[in-house]
Amino acid sequence: MLKVVEDDGLVRIKAERTLDSTDYDKFVPEFQRIAAREPGTVPMVIELAPDFSGWDFDGIWRDLKLDAKRKDSFGQIATLGDDKWVEWGTMLSNPLIRTEMKFFPPLNRDVAERWASDEGNAA
Repeated sequence: MLKVVEDDGLVRIKAERTLDSTDYDKFVPEFQRIAAREPGTVPMVIELAPDFSGWDFDGIWRDLKLDAKRKDSFGQIATLGDDKWVEWGTMLSNPLIRTEMKFFPPLNRDVAERWASDEGNAA
């Protein structure tokens, strides 16, 4: 399940359980709407809930296609998660997209949001 909330140009995403194609069917038009309306790039905070178990193959493929198609629309991306794999995944994903990604523990949500919104000038 994917929940998306946009506030003052910052997109907050919470991923729970396993993501599938229906999650992307909802997310992609929402992100495209926000990216078309916001000048420049769209910063994001992605929270991977403790019960997040990843995405199915179709979800991975669609995620990669969105990254390639909208690569110039992404602002900085902060990821929040408890598990070490989230931190590693953030580091491994960083070179694959055109924006900077940074990992934060869930207790540092405020710092993560400032970092993403302030183009990296915070924290």
